Amino acid sequence: MIDNRRLWLALVIVIVALTGMRLFMAGHTELIPEEAYYWTYAQHPALSYFDHPPMVAWAVRAGTALCGDTELGVRFANFVAWVLSCCLLLATGKAWFSERAALAGTLLFAILPVSVGMGFLVTPDAVFILFWTLTLFAVSRAVQTQCSRYWALAGLSFGGAMLSKYYALVLLPSLLIFLVMSPRYRFWLKKPQPWLAGVLALVVFSPVIVWNSQHNWASFAFQSTRTVGQSGDMLRMVSTFWLYQLLMPTPVGLAVFAVATWCAVRRGWLGGREDNWNFVAAFGLPVFVLFTAASFKTSVHVNWTAPAFVALALGGGALWVEAFDTNRRWWHGGTWTLAAICGVAAIWGHISLATCWPAHMSYVHAGGWRELAVCARTEATRAGGHPFFIGLDKYNIAAELGFYLQQPDECVNGYAFGEQGLGYRYWTDLRRFDGRPAVIVFTGTSELPATVKQHFIKLSTPVPLRVDAHGRIWRAVTGLGYRASID
Repeated sequence: MIDNRRLWLALVIVIVALTGMRLFMAGHTELIPEEAYYWTYAQHPALSYFDHPPMVAWAVRAGTALCGDTELGVRFANFVAWVLSCCLLLATGKAWFSERAALAGTLLFAILPVSVGMGFLVTPDAVFILFWTLTLFAVSRAVQTQCSRYWALAGLSFGGAMLSKYYALVLLPSLLIFLVMSPRYRFWLKKPQPWLAGVLALVVFSPVIVWNSQHNWASFAFQSTRTVGQSGDMLRMVSTFWLYQLLMPTPVGLAVFAVATWCAVRRGWLGGREDNWNFVAAFGLPVFVLFTAASFKTSVHVNWTAPAFVALALGGGALWVEAFDTNRRWWHGGTWTLAAICGVAAIWGHISLATCWPAHMSYVHAGGWRELAVCARTEATRAGGHPFFIGLDKYNIAAELGFYLQQPDECVNGYAFGEQGLGYRYWTDLRRFDGRPAVIVFTGTSELPATVKQHFIKLSTPVPLRVDAHGRIWRAVTGLGYRASID
């Protein structure tokens, strides 16, 4: 039998080890394009942004205020958010299950590859999971203690979750399902506190509403089109979705979550109406079902289902305790297998991001950006004048050059040539580039599109800059006399 003391020790070791590795590796791992893009957000303070709500930008800005515009500064708030999420998950688990089950569930969530990745790489997810978990904790305390201040905390944290990612709205139906399915707590539906908490959350979320009202509801339209308006190869999208579910919680972890889901439905909804299992089902299933359904229509990103694993991890921890107490030996083997898989994945993942080794298994957009920025600066010096930089892709090149040149306002993506440009169209005034030379950076051997040529008086011959770890040839073209408008 593994007692509480050993579980406490294991959890502390995991948190300290992962945090220490992150602090060390942050300075040895170049930003991936998504991180550089969110750093660019932070250089242009706003109530919200085209792609996402503003919380990720605020978190990056806080980290860089403490640690400077470095890789560590960009990621620092992530590290803090991950540790706080673990603490809140532990407190939430203790509210519904035994301390031993809460420790096991928190340990399970902490070691999963999806959790380890979110705790290191800067996306909206780390702060989103923090506010999601804080909402779960506040709701748990609110219904159990009948203390109004916990409902206020739930409203604030729910608003913070929506300021992080739009689909935090799933927390609302989850709460309603939990209350409806609980004879003990159903009376809260007739009380004003939960509804007032919703109003408070809307107030917290109001900066996003204001920004959208000032920009033709652009972000709301983009996100709704992105999630429900796409179509493609359904078999490929569904297969990719389930492949992600196998990889990110690992096959062993996914099996644990499947069993926990069945137990939560059976014991929380169909059988004894146990409130703790009702909580697991209500706050775990809806978001997973949402993206399972979405996978038939659009490509679901690997991290989108992560909030489901927060509550399901508590169910997994409770099952683990029951299994060990009844001496189910296959759970012992599964525990060590899961620990080994997650440990290897965490170490390999960090090393792969830092070194791009092995190249055929590393993230295709990791590494080499600092060197590319040096090459781009050299071409700018040769061009003379006061050149700006254009990246010919979605945002990867422009964001990375902006960070590693420390010139975010001098770098732009395809918005320079009339493309939509994502966030760049909201913080870039193309008129300030009129008449200036530009260094256009791109990869591949194809000719520049005609739309690019129309914006310059003259273009130089492409110059090879470097070959990256994945064998791609990076090139640059110098354009003279940029014209923002070609009408």
